[in-house]
Amino acid sequence: MRPPRPAIGGPFRAGPSLHRRAALGLAAHLVARRIRQRGAALRPPLSPDQGSSPRSGQDRGRGDRLSRAVTSAATIALSVVLLAVCTAPPVPPPASLGVGLQASFILANPAGLLALDSTGHAIGRIIDLPAQSASATPVLHPSGKAIVFALTQQPDKKTGFGSDLYTVNLDGTGFKPLVQHESDNVFYASPRFDSTGNILYFHRRAAIIQAGSFVGNEDSLERLDLRTGERKRLIVNGADPTISPTADRIVYVHLTQGQPDSIWTANIDGSNARPFFKTSDTWWYLQTPRFAAKGCEIVFSAAGHAIAAAPPSFPAGAAPGSAHLTIPSYLYLAPCDGTSVRELVQTLDDVVPAWSPDGTQIAYVGAGGFFVVTVATGSVKTLAQGQDFFFGDLVWLK
Repeated sequence: MRPPRPAIGGPFRAGPSLHRRAALGLAAHLVARRIRQRGAALRPPLSPDQGSSPRSGQDRGRGDRLSRAVTSAATIALSVVLLAVCTAPPVPPPASLGVGLQASFILANPAGLLALDSTGHAIGRIIDLPAQSASATPVLHPSGKAIVFALTQQPDKKTGFGSDLYTVNLDGTGFKPLVQHESDNVFYASPRFDSTGNILYFHRRAAIIQAGSFVGNEDSLERLDLRTGERKRLIVNGADPTISPTADRIVYVHLTQGQPDSIWTANIDGSNARPFFKTSDTWWYLQTPRFAAKGCEIVFSAAGHAIAAAPPSFPAGAAPGSAHLTIPSYLYLAPCDGTSVRELVQTLDDVVPAWSPDGTQIAYVGAGGFFVVTVATGSVKTLAQGQDFFFGDLVWLK
C-alpha cells in the first residue's frame, strides 16, 4: 500500500521498500518492520516470519504502502501474528555448511537466508540466523564469496531496537557485524559495494523523537572504508542506493520529508546531487533503482506514471491513509544518462528487482511466485511458486 503523498511525515522504510502487499499472509516480522520503518518510534518484538510477494511480472513488493496510523499498524501486527501461527508454511531446509556455494540465487526473507537452485527451489539455509530475527537487502561482495545484508533482531539492552549490517561467507562461515545501530530506532539497510569491495555504501535512518513523540526520520546515505573504518555521510534525504559498474556514480531514491519523490544521482563522493531524469516523466510512487552489472542501464519499480511537471495527484475518491491497489506498478528501464524511460512489465505490486549477471534478465519474488523477466522482450517466466516467495530480496549469483 503506498502511503498517500499528502500524508507527509510518515517515515520511509529503513530497509527494503514495503509496497502494496496485502496484509493477508504477511509475517509478523514484516509488519513490525513496516511499523518501525514507516513509524520508527514503535518497537514491537519480532515474531516468527513468513513472506509476501509480487505478481507475475513484478518484484516482491516489499514496500506495502501502508497507512501510518500507529493504532492501525498495531492492530494489523496482532492479526498477522495470529495468521502466521495458523498458516505457517513448511519449514525450509536447515542450514547446511557450503550450501551457498551450490546456489544460483540467495533469497533473504522471513525464513532466513535461503540458497536456491537454478529452478528457484530452496536447497537449504546458508546460516541459521539468531532466533526472531529478519534478514533483508543482501548484496554480493565483488569477490563472489560473501554477502552483506541487513539484520533486524530483538531489541538490544543497550542500543534498543534497530537493524544492523552483517556479513557471512557463502559457505556459511565468517558471520559477523559490520555496522551496528548505535541507539534506539536507528536502522541500517541497503548495503552496496564499490567494484573493489573495499568501500561499502548504505542507508541510515534514525527516528526523530521530540517530547517523547515520533515526528519524522533523518535519512542519509553513508560510506564506510572497510580497510580503515573511516565513515562519512555523503547524501541527506536519500535511500536505496545503487552504485554504477564503474563506481563513479550513485543513483538513489530522493526523499522529501521521509517520502520518496523521485530518483536522483550524484558523484560517488556525494557531490553534484541532482535529479536523474532529464525528461518530464514523474511517478506517484517509486523505489529500488538498480544498475545492471554490465552496460549502463537502471531498472526500478514505480506506479502512477505521468509526463508532467509534478507527480500525478492522489487518486480521485481515495481517502488519505488508505491502501490503493487500483494503481498498477511496473518495472521501468532507463539509460544512465536519464534521457528516456521504457516500461518493461506490469507487476502485481511494487517490487525489488535483481539483475542477472549478464544483464539480460531481471528476477523478483512476490505474491507467492518467483519471476524472471527477459529484458529484450519483456516476457515473464514463473520460475517457482510457494510460501517462500511471498516476500524477500534476491541476489542472482549465477
